[in-house]
Amino acid sequence: MKFPGPSPTAPGRDASEPTTALLHLEDGVARFASGDLEGAIAAWERAIAADAALGHAWSNLGRARERAGRHDEAVASFRRAIELRDEDDHEAWLELGNAEDSRGESWAAIEAFRRAVAIKPDFVEAWNNLGNAWVHVGRPDDAVAAYERALGIDPEACECWFNLGTVRADRGDFEGAKRCFVRSLEIEPIAPQVWFNLGFAHDGLRQPLAAAEAYRRAADLDPYEYEIWYNLGNAWAELGRLEDAAHAYRTALARQDGDPEVWNNLGNALLESCERAEAVRCFRRALAIDPSYDLSWNNLGNALEDEGRLEEATEAYEKAVELAPDRSTYRLNLASALARTRQVESAIRHLARAVALAPDIRGLLPGFAEFGPLLSDPRFSDDGGGR
Repeated sequence: MKFPGPSPTAPGRDASEPTTALLHLEDGVARFASGDLEGAIAAWERAIAADAALGHAWSNLGRARERAGRHDEAVASFRRAIELRDEDDHEAWLELGNAEDSRGESWAAIEAFRRAVAIKPDFVEAWNNLGNAWVHVGRPDDAVAAYERALGIDPEACECWFNLGTVRADRGDFEGAKRCFVRSLEIEPIAPQVWFNLGFAHDGLRQPLAAAEAYRRAADLDPYEYEIWYNLGNAWAELGRLEDAAHAYRTALARQDGDPEVWNNLGNALLESCERAEAVRCFRRALAIDPSYDLSWNNLGNALEDEGRLEEATEAYEKAVELAPDRSTYRLNLASALARTRQVESAIRHLARAVALAPDIRGLLPGFAEFGPLLSDPRFSDDGGGR
């Protein structure tokens, strides 16, 4: 989360300022407030044409250009405003830093934010945005220091708690991240992104029930965000609540149906619920989106095998192995299907390779009826001779 700069303003009327420029300046402020962004930009450009030294117009033009996504022009406007108005204007440096960060110039943003906090050391917004910029250049320790500095000034800055939690989660400190997100929500509970990140922290702590509750709260606040529903589905699936998981995945797909992982995971939930035909359709939909999705080829094989369609299952497992030849599970599933269709030589080769890739599965094989004859076959060797 980033703090924006202040809203556009106009100075009080002063006889020393050109009346025409000031009228255009005020017109731009009114247009910006009403949502007419392009009209505001045009008005402030007219103000500057009437008086190129009107610092307020340059500042306001920068804000509007930043809002319009014209980041390079915004940077130029803010730099001109700083030259004209006051190089010790901490808010102007904040705005410049925001514009630099928006156009991907994070080091320039860091310089601007540091100027802002040098001028005003208790400038919470600049410390927070400085932390964001440190994240963008891969300096998480500096980001943490900036967020903690902001929170030392204002412990109620919920955005800073959120950002600090996000950095801690990215570094694998899920307990620390959870504390930050909880604190942020104590200050501002109507924050779907914070609830979502809290769910992610609970996921990292292997707390699926708490994760599901956090994702559910996020979905209540932002029901149109598909990623919330997807993660909620994953949490329900981990808890074995397959009907709830399937509902969450379907809701996610109603928002955005182009993610193969959601189709795959819906297929898994349906397969575990013995809805095999529907599961097959889901896996095929995932593969239509991403034909290189090896996990979904394997899962398709599982669903087809459960339906007794062994030849089709074998083809699916073969595709999974082709895409990921070092996945022992795929090899094992393929060996099972081959053995059950009496393709013994190929089954032995893939079984041997599976054991070579994951020696711990060797002791489990006698529990599978189809592998008994293969293990006693003189051609079987677990030295990984297959490819």
